[in-house]
Amino acid sequence: MLGPSTKCCKSRDRRGIIQLEILVSAMLLGALVSCMVGLNYRLLGVVKDTKRYQVALHEAANYVQELTSGGLEELDQRIAQVRLASDIEQVLPGGTVQVQRIEDRAGIRVLVRIVWERSGIPNSVELTGWVSTQEKSP
Repeated sequence: MLGPSTKCCKSRDRRGIIQLEILVSAMLLGALVSCMVGLNYRLLGVVKDTKRYQVALHEAANYVQELTSGGLEELDQRIAQVRLASDIEQVLPGGTVQVQRIEDRAGIRVLVRIVWERSGIPNSVELTGWVSTQEKSP
């Protein structure tokens, strides 16, 4: 004949299993939260790099348009005057702009390269534009 003590033992055993389940669940939750924090940190870095790349691309496109729209007159002088704006230098750490005039069978073109540092690794954007050799009509 089973008495009240049997119920008590079953209840105690069940409490131990529930505590073990809670402990395992807490450990799994902690591991999941730490993974999510790490992924969030990396994602913020990717967003920052993407914004920098976009700024560099727009700036290079602006330089290409400025240099190619003026024709051949004073092209070398315009190339020598190209500098990164101070606000762009703040966005792109270690940012520099390099402009090259290229003459070959394809025509005269300018190559604009903006280089900046990304976590110790240099990153760059290059755009090329052909300079119009036709005279502008009035």
